[in-house]
Amino acid sequence: SYKDLQGFGRRSVSHTDQEIINLITYQVSAIFGMAASLGVPVTYVKPHGALYNDMMVDADIRFAIYRAIQSLNKALSINLKLMMLATKESDIFRQEASAFGLNLLFEVFADRRYTQDGKLQNRKITGAVLSKEELLAQVDQLIAKGSVITDTGTELNISADTICVHGDNQAGIELIREIKAKFQVT
Repeated sequence: SYKDLQGFGRRSVSHTDQEIINLITYQVSAIFGMAASLGVPVTYVKPHGALYNDMMVDADIRFAIYRAIQSLNKALSINLKLMMLATKESDIFRQEASAFGLNLLFEVFADRRYTQDGKLQNRKITGAVLSKEELLAQVDQLIAKGSVITDTGTELNISADTICVHGDNQAGIELIREIKAKFQVT
């Protein structure tokens, strides 16, 4: 994330491309070291908060992230993937990333409303964060149809590799269990 400790990385902070590369290199290296000490592999990078949102709309930020992961992959002899929001531009992002030798994972947000153009609706708008019932209905629709209902009521097809669930609390863990159960084959 951005160097934004007080805002927990949720605020956009102006950084040069090299500063973004340095932040990602430092943060991923720290996580990689901690995970290695526990025998847990690190297989992908998901920028957090404002950096995630900014990379989705700013090619310079996105390319700095690509370069950071490319450098880490080379230095550590690994193949970290980059996680991004599944949007209508996913094919463009895939082409961009392939120029850096990177593979992407695309995610859909279980608890967020989408706009008609496939972006996440601003959290400041009432209804942008879905209730538990709406969230579970959206997951059902993703499973059944590979789509979500947007803020305008239209159906939007989304192809994703993973589902993001917000919540670093017990309620979030229980919600993940409920979603996982929807994928269980009987």
